[in-house]
Amino acid sequence: MRNIGTLSVAKFGGSLLSRVGENIPSILEHVADLKSQNDFGPIVVFSAPNGFTDKLIAIGESYTLSEPLSVDSIFGVYESLAKNFVKGEYLQQALAELSEYRRQLEDTTSLINKRFHGTVKAKFLTHGGELPTSVLMSYIMKSNGLDSCHVAKDEWPIITDDNFENSTPNLDLSKKRTDDVINSLEAGKVVVLGGFLGITNDGLETILGRGGSDLSAVFVSCLLKRKFQVETVLFKELPIQSADPNMVKGQVTEQLTSLTYNEAHKASKMGMKIVQGDAISMAKQFGQQIKVMSMVKPEEFTMIHPESDDNQTVKCVTGKKGCAILSMDDTFSRSFEDALRIWENCNDFLDLGTETLETGKRIRDFLFLDSEFLRKNEERLKGFDEELTIEYNVGVVTLIGDGMKYSSGVASIAIGAIPHINIKRGIFAPHTSQIILLVDENQVAATVAAIHAKRPEMNKTP
Repeated sequence: MRNIGTLSVAKFGGSLLSRVGENIPSILEHVADLKSQNDFGPIVVFSAPNGFTDKLIAIGESYTLSEPLSVDSIFGVYESLAKNFVKGEYLQQALAELSEYRRQLEDTTSLINKRFHGTVKAKFLTHGGELPTSVLMSYIMKSNGLDSCHVAKDEWPIITDDNFENSTPNLDLSKKRTDDVINSLEAGKVVVLGGFLGITNDGLETILGRGGSDLSAVFVSCLLKRKFQVETVLFKELPIQSADPNMVKGQVTEQLTSLTYNEAHKASKMGMKIVQGDAISMAKQFGQQIKVMSMVKPEEFTMIHPESDDNQTVKCVTGKKGCAILSMDDTFSRSFEDALRIWENCNDFLDLGTETLETGKRIRDFLFLDSEFLRKNEERLKGFDEELTIEYNVGVVTLIGDGMKYSSGVASIAIGAIPHINIKRGIFAPHTSQIILLVDENQVAATVAAIHAKRPEMNKTP
């Protein structure tokens, strides 16, 4: 099937949607601009408003304790936004559809027993979050002269596996579900899609992991490449910076114009909340470039693509709190690692290597990037080794850049910048485009700031 025209798939994150909707006029302007610049669309993907997913999780879990919380705080916001931004005849239509999603959400609570998980959790989160958000935004667009439509669940184009809380889209199955979206695009419509949601082949709800709306946008872009020339645009408050401005207060961060897939994936994994890791992996798999664009200054953006178009050695310095080091007898470590990856679907850890004690016993250490997983499962994990130990309150600071493969001296400059910091461990692997330093959790920001201040010097290394 040949490409017949240009199309943008644009995603607006939850941080851009608040209770009062101050960014909605700007969102409408960006959608109108994308429509004028392309032959079709755009397709617009929305996350739930800021904080709604966490609030919905709390409500869902309250039912497992037989102390149910109301959904008034969720749907009261949707109704208020509708009354403020939806005009004329569209208001009653919007309120009626929002009311139907509320009814479906409340019906879902009857399926929650002692556990809030699986497809019930997926349905609860998306029917209270991304789906009503897409309905609301579609009617707001209609009220402002944009001929839009929102995708209903029975027309959902993202078919996934049965891993309900961290599902993977299936391209071949999803190709069979694109007709409705394509027909709407060819009819000149702006297509509004709720992010985060997937559907199994037999119609059960799944979710695409935390930050899954990024994956929704990238996957739909890849899905429609056979039909259109597709651009993926992720709108953020800022394009990607050389460090989190909140960690390097008093310093000027640099807007990064370019990251490779490898650099972006490592930065995302190690604490820089830019693009979901699975979305970057899928973009790399299908050769789909991602543009991360500023809401306020659209001329400022970062391109994520196969090869960097600059010669910087260190692109960014990231910091992540809430990590932990697990140490165990190496004899049991292989089965432990296999169980985590295969049975727990847990890949959020790094091998720190082994050491031999003076007794001759070999100890293997793992860095876990989410210590909450260990806290929740500590007793069960001791089934592999009763004597395993866990050090909590660990922070991770990472220097990232493909250019480190070809430059020397970066590690020594970084270490020299933090003589006052206690480094617990270091993974000096510039050939993998990263140098990782483990520090006390309360020293992460100071470490990032000190090293980031030396970034100009690092980028002069031969």
